[in-house]
Amino acid sequence: MSSSDAKAVGRLRLLFYVEQDYSFDILRPLQAEAQRRGHEVRWLVFSDASASLLRPGEIAVPDAAAAVRYAPHAVFAPGDRAPSFIPGLKVEVFHGINEDKRGDPIPERGLFDLYCTQSPSQTAMLKPLEVARGYFRVRETGWLKLDSLFGFPREQTARDRPQILLASTFTPSLSGAEALYPEIARLSKAPDWQWLVTLHPKMAPETVARYRALAGANLEFHGTEKVIELLHRADVMVSDNSSILQEFLLLGKPVVSYRNRKPGPFLIDIQEPGQLPDAIGRALAPDGELQRAIAAYGPAVTPWRDGRSAGRIMDVVEEMLAGGWQDKKPLNLLRNLKMRRQLDYYRF
Repeated sequence: MSSSDAKAVGRLRLLFYVEQDYSFDILRPLQAEAQRRGHEVRWLVFSDASASLLRPGEIAVPDAAAAVRYAPHAVFAPGDRAPSFIPGLKVEVFHGINEDKRGDPIPERGLFDLYCTQSPSQTAMLKPLEVARGYFRVRETGWLKLDSLFGFPREQTARDRPQILLASTFTPSLSGAEALYPEIARLSKAPDWQWLVTLHPKMAPETVARYRALAGANLEFHGTEKVIELLHRADVMVSDNSSILQEFLLLGKPVVSYRNRKPGPFLIDIQEPGQLPDAIGRALAPDGELQRAIAAYGPAVTPWRDGRSAGRIMDVVEEMLAGGWQDKKPLNLLRNLKMRRQLDYYRF
């Protein structure tokens, strides 16, 4: 964007739309970059997210009506939707990297004006639709959460035993949480490893309760608001088809996966829960082949690993707004009526 465009856009009002606790860490680098540029940020915290996780100086709007009155120039969402009745350019920044665990293309439902993609492969999924439909743009910026992931302060505290992180997705056909539970319950009775457990916010409540009940000297249960801290703390991750395993691999650490749909040489994939102890042992002492596969994984997933995606996203948003962006998205009546009902906003 030219300097004249930057001046033309002026001070922007930006709204961050949050439905899950893990979204705070995704969006905070963008908040820092926006404020550095002189823009204003507000948060609309909804659904399963907790406003108590806002930090000092972070300002929430109390409800959807207040968000409409705020009249943001742009609304950013890490999820797959944003309220159409709130003014502003709707920007999808994604909550996972290369989210293809179900083998489906990225769903484009006419809810966003801008998709900030993470890699050439993700860009290629949406570019043909951009051309065919014409009401949204696709720009490859890198994934915003990696700014937080790579910018997290390195832990200096020495640990007295290996730290094993269990992170599972919620979809029953893709999750290993239930199948692995008896084995993890057994292993957590021994002091050899420190278990760290975090489960997807949409995980079945009964499954969450079972793992939470295991908390003790050898197992800690954490909410998703501490995910980045746990990723850095852990030595090995145990997962399934959750996209969080990709973040762990990007840190250069080994993952034991349970029945992963697309196991590659960078994963230690197991088919039966009883294979878990040996697999963790291998992960704690990775051979050269595994280390090389993990090292090659990052460049294969995304070329944007410089921790500067927030700047690229703001560049595109400022450019679109300075260029006279206009909302041309379809009405999407059913989806938008559903969001109005959920957010208790019925003014037209």
